[in-house]
Amino acid sequence: MKKILGLIALIALIISSCFYFFTKQPKNIFDEIYQETEKTYRSNNILRNIDGFEIRPDWPSDGEYSKYYPFGTYNKDHTPEEYFEIEIGFNFDTKTQLSSISFEKRIGPNVRVRIWDNYTRKDRVLKKFVNIGLKKADTETYIEDEAQVKSYLEQYGITAKDLDSYYDEIVNQKVLKDWCSIYDSKYSPSNYGEVKVETQWENW
Repeated sequence: MKKILGLIALIALIISSCFYFFTKQPKNIFDEIYQETEKTYRSNNILRNIDGFEIRPDWPSDGEYSKYYPFGTYNKDHTPEEYFEIEIGFNFDTKTQLSSISFEKRIGPNVRVRIWDNYTRKDRVLKKFVNIGLKKADTETYIEDEAQVKSYLEQYGITAKDLDSYYDEIVNQKVLKDWCSIYDSKYSPSNYGEVKVETQWENW
C-alpha cells in the first residue's frame, strides 16, 4: 500500500512540475522580453546586449517606488531620423505585470505623434495607443482626447495606415528585431505568438 501511495505521489509531483513548467513558458515574444528582463534586470540586464540601448544609471534601484519600474531608451545614434525617445519599460509589480514600448515621431514644427503599446502579461493582451505631443520652448504637453488627436492627424495628412507603418518601423523592425538578435526567440516580429492585439486607431 505504501509503495502504491508513494508511486501516486511521485506521479502527482511529476504532473504538477510539468504543468508548472508549461504554464511558465513564454507564449509570445512580449512574454519572452518580460520574463527574461525580470530575471536579469537587477544583475546583468539582458537588454544591455542591444546595440545602442541605454539603461538609466539608477536601474536597478532599491527604492521602494522605482525598483519595480525599470526602463531604458535607445540613444540618438541608434534612433531613425524623425523619431525620438524609443523606450522600453516595465512594471514588475505582481499585480500589474506590464511591459511597454513607446516612441515619438515628428510630424510638424514642434508637433509629434506619440505611439506606445502596453502588454499585460496576465491577460496576454497588447494594446496600442496614440496621442499628440506639443513642444514649446522647454515645455511639452500631450493631447489624449481622441477627437483632438484625429483633428491633428487629419491636419497633417496622417492616416491609420501611416500609424501602422510607424509602429511597424519602430516596434517590429527595430525593437523586436533587436530582441531576436540577442535572444534565441521562438517568435519573430511577424509572428508574435499567442497574444491578442487591440489597436486604438484600428477603425479611424
